[in-house]
Formats: sequence, C-alpha cells, structure tokens
Amino acid sequence: MPPTTTSATHAVGVRTTTLWRTPESPRPIDAPILAADPRGWAAAQDREARLGLDGIADTQLLLGEPVELLEERDGWARVVVPWQPSGADPRGYPGWVPLAHLTTPPAASVEEAVVVESTAVLRRTPGGPPVLDDVSYATILPVASQADGAALVHLPGGGQAWLDEGFLVRKASRQLPVDASAVLEQARRFVGLDYLWSGMCAFGLDCSGLVHISFRALGRVVPRDAKDQADFAEPVPLDEVQAGDLFFFAKPGKEISHVGFATGAESVILHAPGTGNPVEEAPMSGRRKQTLTSAGRLTV
Repeated sequence: MPPTTTSATHAVGVRTTTLWRTPESPRPIDAPILAADPRGWAAAQDREARLGLDGIADTQLLLGEPVELLEERDGWARVVVPWQPSGADPRGYPGWVPLAHLTTPPAASVEEAVVVESTAVLRRTPGGPPVLDDVSYATILPVASQADGAALVHLPGGGQAWLDEGFLVRKASRQLPVDASAVLEQARRFVGLDYLWSGMCAFGLDCSGLVHISFRALGRVVPRDAKDQADFAEPVPLDEVQAGDLFFFAKPGKEISHVGFATGAESVILHAPGTGNPVEEAPMSGRRKQTLTSAGRLTV
C-alpha cells in the first residue's frame, strides 16, 4: 500500500487533535483534547479511561498536518488524513475531528522544519514570547526563512512564527531515504512514555504510532496501523532480521495487532507494549514470542 497523494483542503490548526470514530465518541474525560490540550488529556486518562479509547479513537493529528474535509456536521468534520496511509481508505486515515481544530493549510515551501525534540515552542521572535507551546515531536511546518540558527515557519491559517530550538530543516518530502539506526534512535527517545491507545504525539503513543512518527520525523511517511505497516513492509525472514526492522504480532486466527522494532540484540524489542505499560526496550516475553508472526523492513 503506497502512501497516498490526496490533495489537502485543510490543515490541523492546533497542537494536536484526536481522530474519533464518530462525533459522539468523546467522553467527558476527553474534554482536554477537545480543547486541544494533549498534555492535559493524557494526564487525565487513568487505566480504565485508557482502555476505553479502544474502539472510539484511532489516531492523532499534529499541527499543520494536511486533511481532506469530506463533511461537516454539528461542529464536527469528517476527514481523511493523507499523511497517515490506511487500508480503511485509499485517500488516508478516515475519522472525525472538531471542525474548530481545522483551518487553511500553511503556505508551501521547498523546505520544512520538523520538531525532533519531545516538544518545541513557537515564538513571535527568536528567543521571544511564545505563540504556542507543547508543539509535539514530528510536527512539520514549511520554512519561510532561516537566521542565526532559528527557522521562521509558515503556520496553518496564515501567519508565521519562529522555531529556535528542537528542530531540523530538510527538503520537503514524504519519502526521504531513511537509515535504520536513525529510526531506532528516534524511537528510543520515547522509552518510559506511557502507552496511550490512538496516541501519536509526545504525550502518549500506541505501538504503531511509535513506528509511524519515528519514520515521519525523518521524512518518510509509512502506514499508521500495525496491519497496514506489515502489508506495506518488505517481508524479512525472522532469522534475517536486522536492527530497525519491524516485528509483527497476532493472536491465533486474528490479524496483526501489534508491532515493535527489532534492536539487533537477540529477542530484544523496542515497542509500546499496551495499556498500563510504558514504551520499553526489553527482551520479548514468552507470551509475546508465541504471537510473533512475521517481520518486515520499511527502511528500503
């Protein structure tokens, strides 16, 4: 499944928003993310609430991320997300977001700045007052100009702001060459972060979200979900797996539902294990080994 080339009609205008199955999906405890507060949302979710996200939320979208708006209903927008390829829709991941979280796309540029620290701050001037904080890792914004180690970026909805730390500038592309060891290093920065179903930002990640944003930050768009990542990856025999390849897992008779990075050490995996457990780099448990079905490579 190649990455989609759907043209965007809108872009995310807030730090992070969650993609829901329906407009009725959010619960009272989800009020912070409806107010575009990903840090507060993650902090509010106890174990029971985190388990309850399965089936009502699917992924998250970051500031500036393009979307195609398909329908408006009572303050909600039905969208597809072209930077998150999905077997559910050839145009990109489908779902619903608050209409207020969308705006016009930022001005285009041949270069882009990507946040490569956990979070970054957008400022009015380099080192000056903040325009927006808690801008998540893997946020990508077009570059207007650079000066003294800072990047002036175009914002969705119009306007500009400065990034002066925690970013790198590269050619604007969704299919840049990716080194396996570099992807692993990106994923390792999240060791210890709590698992969050649908999470794809610096405040919570699920297993395939960890894979997706580790590649995205390096300029490679890959599918969002574990099954789609397995379908898209170049198959690798289990006895030929290298560091940076992916292990895929499925319960007997079920489709693939978990993914993690091979680290190069025998049976050691870097992954987001599941609700109640943080991202870890650790030996596979016996139970996990029993569900290991295949391996694949996305760094080709």
